[in-house]
Parts: sequence; C-alpha cells; structure tokens
Amino acid sequence: MTEMACGYAGDRDDAMIAYLYDDGDPAARAGFEAHLAACARCRTEVDALRGVRRQLARWAPPEVNFTVESLTSGVGSDEAATSHQSPATGHRAWWHEIPAWAQVAAALLVLGVSAGVANLDVRYDGNGLSVRTGWATPAPVAARAAQNSEAAAPWRAELTALEQRLRGEIRAVPASAPAPVDVSVPARAAQSSDADLLRRVRALLDESEKRQQRELALRVGEVLRDVNAARQADLRTIDRNVNDMQNRLGVEVLKQRENLNMLMRVSQRQ
Repeated sequence: MTEMACGYAGDRDDAMIAYLYDDGDPAARAGFEAHLAACARCRTEVDALRGVRRQLARWAPPEVNFTVESLTSGVGSDEAATSHQSPATGHRAWWHEIPAWAQVAAALLVLGVSAGVANLDVRYDGNGLSVRTGWATPAPVAARAAQNSEAAAPWRAELTALEQRLRGEIRAVPASAPAPVDVSVPARAAQSSDADLLRRVRALLDESEKRQQRELALRVGEVLRDVNAARQADLRTIDRNVNDMQNRLGVEVLKQRENLNMLMRVSQRQ
C-alpha cells in the first residue's frame, strides 16, 4: 500500500493541532481547511485525532466504594465482600474499553507519584548501585569528616616524613656550602656597563634628534619653494590678465575716439 503524499507548504503538524483546538490565526486555519478538502492523508489524520479526543472526553476516573467490614458478624462480612466485589465486576467492561496507551500513561503517572512520595533515591558511585527510599536523615557531617580523616591518615604520615627529610637536608647544606664569593667586581662591571649603555642611548637620541631637525628643515624649505612658485605663477597670471584688460580698454578708447571724430566731421559739413 503506497503512502499518500501531502503537499502542505507550512508546518503540517502545528497547523493540524491549531485546527483541531480552534487556535491560531484565522487566515492560517482557513488555509489549512482548504488544504483538507484536497488532501486525503490530512483528512484521515484529523479524523483519527478527533476520535482520540472523543475517547479522552468520555474517560472518567473510577469511583472508589469503601465498605466497612464488621469483625464480629460473619454475615455482615460476607455481604460487605459481595458488595465490594460487585462494583469491580460492573466496571470491568468499562476498564477494558480504555485504550492501551491511556492505561500505560496512568500507570506511569501512578509510578512517578509513588516514587515522589516514597522519596526514591537511586545512586551509582564507587561503592556500587544503591537504592534508598523513605525520608531518612542523611549521615551526620561529623561522621563523614571522621571517615575522610581516616582515609587521609596515610597521606599525612607520608607528608610528615617528607617534611622531616627536607629539614634534615636543609640543616646539612650550611656545613658543605662553598666560601662566599666577592661580588664587588661584578657589581662594578655592571655599573660600568650601565654607564656605557646610557652614553650610547644618549648618543643615539642626539643623532636621531639632529636627523629629525635636518628632515624638518628640508620639509620647510620644500614648502617655501612650493609657496613661492605658486605665488610667482599667480602674479604672472594677474599681469597677463591686466595686460589683456588694458589692451581691450585701449581698443575701446580708440573706437570711441574715431566715432567722436566722425560725428564732428559730419556736424561740420552740415
């Protein structure tokens, strides 16, 4: 039997749960409802989930009937036994109608509650697997400290022996120590080497400062040359523009003079 393919674009499981419980965006629910009309696989799963919801809605916890048995009357005890057994026989068919997964879930729930009430404690350490129930108080701290001290006793003995051996070796060292060495000569040599080092550092600093001054003078000279060259170029440009303006002005003056002369000649003729 081939499995039917589903072409739903989004998260099919979330959309199905939201559709069953009337939750989520109305537009998304409407889109999934339109998808159900065309997808047989989703319709089958939705129908199955609805059946599970109906079975869960019909389920109810069994009623417990407590009976009081009389210790003095045997007849009363028989009647109580029969009355106690009759509800069980009446509820047997109803119990078998509950799905297997619901029975397993109820059993796990009862087991968890029982473990919590009994304070079940399971440990696996160097001493092996230990299972403890009940609310017994833990071992006193003093007893644990005593056990730890007993376990560390061999180490303390070894540390004490090592300390004594080291002290004996330290006492024996001054007897065999070499004669003191005169450290004045190395000290003077170190002082002279420090003085030479300072002189070298100062010479390097002076040389570096002179080099920086020379470079600064060169940079300043280059800047001055560039400024002078730019100023000369600007002056030449200004002179050329002034000469052009003067030439144009002279031409205009000559034209005006000729026009005036022409007007004067015309006026004299009249």
